[in-house]
Amino acid sequence: MRALALSPVVETALVVAILALGRPVFVPVTLAFYLAFILTPPSERLERLGLPRGVAIASITGAAFSALGVVGVVLVSQAAELAGQMRTYAVQMSAKLSSLHSAQRGVVQDLVNAVSELGRILDSETVKLEDTTPVRVVSGGLSGFERLEQAVGPLLGPVALSVVIVVMAIFVIGKREDLRGRLIRLVGTQNVTVTTRTMVEAVNRVSHFLLTQACINAGFGTAIAVGLYFIGVPYALLWGALAALLRFVPLLGSAVATLLPTLAAFAIFPGWYHALFTLGFFFALDLLTANLVEPVVLGKRAGVSPLGLLISALFWAWLWGPVGLVLATPLTVCAAVVGRHVPRLAFLTTLLGDEPGLRPSVEFYQRILAKATRDAQRLAKSQVTETSLGETLEELVVPALGLMLLDQNQQTIGPSAAARVVKDMSDIVSRLSATTTASAPPVHSRKIVAIPAESDADQLLLELLALTLAGHAPLVRLAHASRANSVAAAIEEQPDVVCIAAYPPSGSANARYLCRRLRAALPDARLLVLAPDAVNSRSKEAAARFREAGANDVVYGLREASELLLAAKPETAAKSARAPQPAIA
Repeated sequence: MRALALSPVVETALVVAILALGRPVFVPVTLAFYLAFILTPPSERLERLGLPRGVAIASITGAAFSALGVVGVVLVSQAAELAGQMRTYAVQMSAKLSSLHSAQRGVVQDLVNAVSELGRILDSETVKLEDTTPVRVVSGGLSGFERLEQAVGPLLGPVALSVVIVVMAIFVIGKREDLRGRLIRLVGTQNVTVTTRTMVEAVNRVSHFLLTQACINAGFGTAIAVGLYFIGVPYALLWGALAALLRFVPLLGSAVATLLPTLAAFAIFPGWYHALFTLGFFFALDLLTANLVEPVVLGKRAGVSPLGLLISALFWAWLWGPVGLVLATPLTVCAAVVGRHVPRLAFLTTLLGDEPGLRPSVEFYQRILAKATRDAQRLAKSQVTETSLGETLEELVVPALGLMLLDQNQQTIGPSAAARVVKDMSDIVSRLSATTTASAPPVHSRKIVAIPAESDADQLLLELLALTLAGHAPLVRLAHASRANSVAAAIEEQPDVVCIAAYPPSGSANARYLCRRLRAALPDARLLVLAPDAVNSRSKEAAARFREAGANDVVYGLREASELLLAAKPETAAKSARAPQPAIA
């Protein structure tokens, strides 16, 4: 039993260990698939236009890498020029910081002194290292091949790895059907439906997300480069390209992309205008892109929560370094998709997906239980805005009441806590009704009397029913004191319908008792039992017991009860209880 409990932990540790030890293999393969996901959609579009697959792949890859090559040459030249000016910019930045508090010592002055001292220490250590470096006497000069090896050798590894990644990406694009079939065979043909659905959703989500994100980032970088050029910040193309690339890094990339050109403007220009204008321009453009462009263009295509993405970015950065940070988004999307279709890995969707952690009704009840009534009210207002007051009462408040009674029956919460929950729900409903319910004269003149079967929750249920009927028919509610033997005498005149609200199981017995009393005292009135969360009572036997006690109808929701109460001729309604309805979550 203990081994079974530890097996998920052991499996997770093995997976992490394999990913860490296999980094030299997994990183190039993942980068190849990353590149293939970006280039597959445009290649498929060219194929739909009638081009052969080889021509389409060659056109897309050639155009992409040609553009990257041209931009790369320009960026390398600007980066080299910037590196040559770094010492000058550092001196200018130190002088500007020193001028802030030249007359007095403060935090900034201490920081400047610390930076200057660190620079002097580093310079002295460099001089010592240069002075103490032994001189190696070589008998003869290096051959041409050795010089070529020293110059080109360090570049051979990255270049070879890049070529392997590109070739692998082209192979993945060209043989995607064959790879899909092999993966299905590897998983098992008995799971072909689940595997196919998972692969299609993962490929579609990741491909469209990455391609769209690449286009958005390219536009963002272009706008940054143009804006910095007009501001006057040098190396505008370099900062724009870095901004476009760093936006692929989740959450932290935009901050780093903003910091670098702002520091450059601060160091280069004598005043503060260019630095502040650069910072404001970055902030405004990033705010516009993140809150307007990306929600409209991307929507919820990624299917990953921001917190899950942040945790995943930290994990992959720890596991694979900077490359893992760049690959965090597609890997997280794939993990969330797999968890959505594989029951054993459903926890991945819970941890990483963008679906709410709790159902709205459960979250509403949990917020009230935690005494966070403002959050609960905010949730209810949001639900009313998206749907309506009636649907909010039906789908949010009524199930939350059922959860409270279930906890009370299981003695999870005491009577005082239950009373507080009901009171808080009643206050929230009153505030919602004050802002959403329009005052209008009832269109029906029939008299409807409502009686709570037993608890405060039944009383609140009648308040919800009254709000649902607002503007349609008057509802006369009797208080708890009217549920004695004189309940029939408390009704002043013959009503058309009597509605009894009863949350089972605690209210069922008293509801049957009231049905018997009212049927004997009011033989011509129609009796309606409202049992909204009667999960255990939604059966023909339970409905028959209410009918035997004198009820004409048994309903399980506010909408169903209001439709029956507002029927044109309630006396012609079916005398049998309604069929059981699906449970309210």
